[in-house]
Amino acid sequence: MGYWYTIAALTGINVILAYSVYSSFITGQVSLGQAAFFGVGAYVAASLTTLLDMNFFVAVMFGGMAGGLLSLLVGFPTLRLKGYHFTIATVAFAEATRVILHNVKFGRPKEDGAVGDRWLGPDGPVGFRHISYLNDHNISSGEFAVLVWCFVLVVVGAFIILERSRISILMRTISEDEVVARSIGISVAKTKIIAFACGGILAGISGGLYAHLLTFISGNDFIIHLSTIALAFVVIGGGQTLWGPLFGAIIFTLLPEIMRPIQSFRIELFGLLILLTMLFRPSGAISANWVRKIRFSLLRKQSVTNLRSATNKEN
Repeated sequence: MGYWYTIAALTGINVILAYSVYSSFITGQVSLGQAAFFGVGAYVAASLTTLLDMNFFVAVMFGGMAGGLLSLLVGFPTLRLKGYHFTIATVAFAEATRVILHNVKFGRPKEDGAVGDRWLGPDGPVGFRHISYLNDHNISSGEFAVLVWCFVLVVVGAFIILERSRISILMRTISEDEVVARSIGISVAKTKIIAFACGGILAGISGGLYAHLLTFISGNDFIIHLSTIALAFVVIGGGQTLWGPLFGAIIFTLLPEIMRPIQSFRIELFGLLILLTMLFRPSGAISANWVRKIRFSLLRKQSVTNLRSATNKEN
């Protein structure tokens, strides 16, 4: 059962990471730099709990702040770029961050442990070991999975509020046509930077959760492949609505685990499912039109039910 609790926690972490991509995707930015914010958040949060014995929740929030700050530093110079130029710039930044994380070393000597394993904190290419906050505080895998999904509920709730606000309309207007957005008084640069920073914060938070789930991380965990998968969650799940990233992250995290009995063909079938989705659902598995149809259907059923209730009362 502990294995599936771990998968549940990993699924929740991927959901938050997917929303970090979606945050800037709404404004038309395709970022492949999430692995950098994810990795920095992981290292910061793990360092605070391991070296300073800081409260887990506070450490994860600091990890999110580190990811947000880093995204601001990247966002100001790169958001002037458009299209694939911006995407390539984020790829370069993510790779540079990976190299730095892979070589960084700080911390203090560990009093016990095997020879060569007496260091608390990041240890260069050896990696960051002894992230034992959950074990030290007797937090089980099930409790951690519940904690992760509490974070997910907060993030999804925030995007539900955003989706129903005027800000969402402004962001999607920028995505459709920046010239039109500027002509009606929208601050395009400011909106893009805020969206990108929010994505960095979410990536940092998910990285902090990831580090404590795995208890061991290294710079090579945060390769460009991670950013690509996070983007795939949004594109395949559907970037037109907030439910797309949620669906994409859940399905494409669980599918490889469900397909384990056919281990030899698991990756091939997984790739085929992605290809079929892109061929037959180019707007993603969940499109805005599909959501509107469901909402209209539910409202119509509710109206019919209310009408019947009123008729029965009159009779």
